[in-house]
Amino acid sequence: MAEDISCKRPADGGDPVDIETAIAMIEAGDADDKLCVDLGQKSVAYADGRLGLQGLLQRLRGHRMLTLMAKADGQSGVISMRSGKPGMHPDVASILDALKHDA
Repeated sequence: MAEDISCKRPADGGDPVDIETAIAMIEAGDADDKLCVDLGQKSVAYADGRLGLQGLLQRLRGHRMLTLMAKADGQSGVISMRSGKPGMHPDVASILDALKHDA
């Protein structure tokens, strides 16, 4: 996939890398602002926003999550961040119960 594209920008960052490699490079501090990432289907991403590499990292994580969700076949590919039901303050529970009984 990466061999079909070349990064064309003023300061050419070289050959594009895949999303997983790019995320690992940025997280490890091994990437520079010329990093070129292959998103597939002849699309590339750069650290060209005002947040630089951290902005690119967030965009790549979001792109990866959306791609996984799109590929999920009726099952959620995203794991819940909570291990159980969220806790509710007793006052909030009493207000919701009161609203439920009034309706």
